[in-house]
Amino acid sequence: MSFPTRLTVAAALVGLLGTSCAGAGSFGGPPDTAPTANAVLNGLSASDVVAAIDSAGLPTPNAHDVTAVKCPKLGCVGAIDSDTVSILKFASAGPAQLYAGSISNIYQVEDLVLVFGSTVTQQQKAAYEQAVKRAVI
Repeated sequence: MSFPTRLTVAAALVGLLGTSCAGAGSFGGPPDTAPTANAVLNGLSASDVVAAIDSAGLPTPNAHDVTAVKCPKLGCVGAIDSDTVSILKFASAGPAQLYAGSISNIYQVEDLVLVFGSTVTQQQKAAYEQAVKRAVI
């Protein structure tokens, strides 16, 4: 094969390989795409979670909205503190997971984080968790 013919064949192969890989993700998988918006996980607000906990017969004494105080620093979209549990609502699960990973004595489900007071027992925590799971589903 002459040099110009080999060059033409090589160019054609590069063109074919380039088009067959274009748009493919890592390792030939689906195209890599970045999410354009956060998925809505649930329609619950921090207040809705408190209501669900109260409906389950669990205490939330002295519950009060602390969104304006906590959320600018933590990146949440809603927050309620009580003597037994604090509820934080984030815009998506990612920020909730990051926050939950930075502290202890918590429960995270989707975009919600519960931070339990030091007096809450393991049995009570399990009850709070079940109440929130039921509210999310």
